[in-house]
Amino acid sequence: MDQNLDLRVQKTYSALTAAFFELLEEESLEKITVNALCHRALVRRPTFYKHFADKYAFVKYVIYTTQQELLQEIDTSTDIENPFDFLLTCFEKILDTMEQYQKALVHLQLDIENNFSFEMIDARVQPEIEKRIMAFGEQDAILSHDIDFTCQIILGMFRQISLWWFKQKDEMSKKEARNKMAQVLHLLFPTT
Repeated sequence: MDQNLDLRVQKTYSALTAAFFELLEEESLEKITVNALCHRALVRRPTFYKHFADKYAFVKYVIYTTQQELLQEIDTSTDIENPFDFLLTCFEKILDTMEQYQKALVHLQLDIENNFSFEMIDARVQPEIEKRIMAFGEQDAILSHDIDFTCQIILGMFRQISLWWFKQKDEMSKKEARNKMAQVLHLLFPTT
């Protein structure tokens, strides 16, 4: 969350976000109303509408904030100059986040046909990965010179494998999924 925001606004956003995830564990996004969200968060509707146009604008805010926190965590917990470490840590954090919000994700009905959430995710994460890939391009990575194409390959790989793992997680641990991703990343970055 933006620490430059007024403390009251930060508290409001935190309460709304916590209420949102609680409600999302109980029912689908389509069934969650602004009234229910405000009631659970103890926030007045006019206050909600002062900050967000509708619940979808709020959902975008929640996803953006979660991503920003995730990217900050990746930056502090890995060697961001090493493509293998950076991308493997990204993948691990995606799995951690999916596990943390698994009940909510079920109600968001994240699947291959539902691109709504992934489009929002890609819009925020893609520039960060592109920036890193440009820096990694100077290393001995086996990557296409087309940065956008390479970024789409990595995003697609992370998306599909994390969804696959989410459906298989009773049969495969995060560590096993991580090790399989590490094997693939070693093919792209053989010298790291």
